[in-house]
Amino acid sequence: MGGRGQWGDEGGSGHKGGCETSENRHENPFTRDTYVSVGYIILMRPTHRPLFLLKSFARFVPAVTRAGIISAEGGPRAALALIPNLARYWFTTAREIEQGAAAVPDRLALIDDTGALTYRQLREDSRTVAKWLLAQKEERGLDELRIGVMARNGRGIVLPLGAKGYTGGHIFLLNIGSSTEQLRGIIAENDINILFIDDEFADRIPNDIPHIPVVRAYEDVVVKGVVDKRLPLWPKHGNLVLMSSGTTGIPKGIVRPEPRLPFVVAGYLEAIPWRAGDTIQLTASIFHTWGWSALQVALATRSTIVTQREFDPENCFRQIEAFRCDGLISSPIFFKHMLDLDENYDTSSLRYLATAGNAVTPSLLRHTTERFGPILANIYGSTELALAAAADATIVANDPTCVGRVPPGTTLRIYDDAGREVPTGTVGRIFLNNETALRGYTNPNTPMVTIDGLIEMGDLGYFDNQGLLHVVSRSDDMIIVGGENVHPQSVAAVLERMPGIDDLYVGSVDDSDTFKRVATWVVRADDRAGQALTAASVQGWVRDHLAEHSVPRDVHFVDALPRNATGKVVPREL
Repeated sequence: MGGRGQWGDEGGSGHKGGCETSENRHENPFTRDTYVSVGYIILMRPTHRPLFLLKSFARFVPAVTRAGIISAEGGPRAALALIPNLARYWFTTAREIEQGAAAVPDRLALIDDTGALTYRQLREDSRTVAKWLLAQKEERGLDELRIGVMARNGRGIVLPLGAKGYTGGHIFLLNIGSSTEQLRGIIAENDINILFIDDEFADRIPNDIPHIPVVRAYEDVVVKGVVDKRLPLWPKHGNLVLMSSGTTGIPKGIVRPEPRLPFVVAGYLEAIPWRAGDTIQLTASIFHTWGWSALQVALATRSTIVTQREFDPENCFRQIEAFRCDGLISSPIFFKHMLDLDENYDTSSLRYLATAGNAVTPSLLRHTTERFGPILANIYGSTELALAAAADATIVANDPTCVGRVPPGTTLRIYDDAGREVPTGTVGRIFLNNETALRGYTNPNTPMVTIDGLIEMGDLGYFDNQGLLHVVSRSDDMIIVGGENVHPQSVAAVLERMPGIDDLYVGSVDDSDTFKRVATWVVRADDRAGQALTAASVQGWVRDHLAEHSVPRDVHFVDALPRNATGKVVPREL
């Protein structure tokens, strides 16, 4: 396949002149593809070609039909609502709620720490919040609504997302780990004029910001919404802005459009046997791309969504057993915490597990399969570019390093450092574009690297002979040891198999002889093998499996690895 994904031969301009950034884009125009002005940047859209769209549509329709997104459920009333809801609300959270209420009004839509909401109640509450927002806009003379949300999983974040679709405002999903200083910068930089926030984070609200209404997302998100206000029949659709996981400075605001026809949804549905009316436990954080995407699919399939505000592995098991969940949507670190428990809960109702956010290691796959069976699907994407590839349980079982098939509606290519497309089997930089990719950043000075209208993912990877994508490491994680390239994930994969290691992180340190060397931080397992670990034994284990330049110079034993709210290790805190 020449290094290309399933749709890799669609939409390229043939340009081989290297990379461009958003800063020089006007000086190096492409000549064979259509430009799309996206407000923050100008990118050509290689996805906008008739044959490409036809192929995407051919995968999209069977996937959404099989999942029951398009179905006769709800009878004529729901069927008659389908086209008007799509026309008015596109594929927003509001559309999913409207269609769910039309088809299955009395089905439970959300079970959270506060209680349960049916689809009818979810619609009523979302519209109530929307009316309150529009009243605020009118009373305060706002040009547009710019809604900030800093909340854990539950109605405190779901209702504002639904209300956004009814009002046409912009919504900013803030990382719950944001500090006071970061909040100050986010609010100022993005001109946020209404803030929904969980009580537990209220002490982080800066005292010196202009007065804006603050809604306690966990407690009174609906109480503030008792307003008699007409909602627009044809709302305009503002942006969805997610924040990067930056641990210092102001997080980057990643601007995503509300899609009219999200072909990439078929990628999720091809990998995960999600069906209409399923009950799913949603552990993945909704303020993050993976959790937000899963919420959209869950509502589109009229599923029942079970959440908990703070992750508790034993409570997650209890919820799966009590509600007979069909699926568990989570991330590797949370699966690991569940597998660490000595438990005997009934999880026989589970038909699928889905994970994203971190690599699936061979050790995690083995333990997950032993506990739940071979039902783990792996989703690969990023905050900027949403879904890039998806691997069903069969692909994951055969090779956990494979992230699967490129979804419809997506062009994904792999380039070398000179901007040339690499052949099959050759590692290079991953670039892609699709209808749900970012439009740009809220700070227009944030650079973006593009080739042929495709945006850099920030990862290194390659295509195999079956056209399946493999990810090796982050582009900026590559450790060059005396001229030899070391992928940290290759070292981590070897150490994952070493008895006595419970958790680990592999990074780099400066070295006077080779400029950089490998270092690893290890959490011992609570057993005899863990107690017996030494730096020499860890180094020897790597030496037995990999080349000498991959052997860690430094081995640090720590009690725990610092992780952010989405489970990723924060290297600067090591």
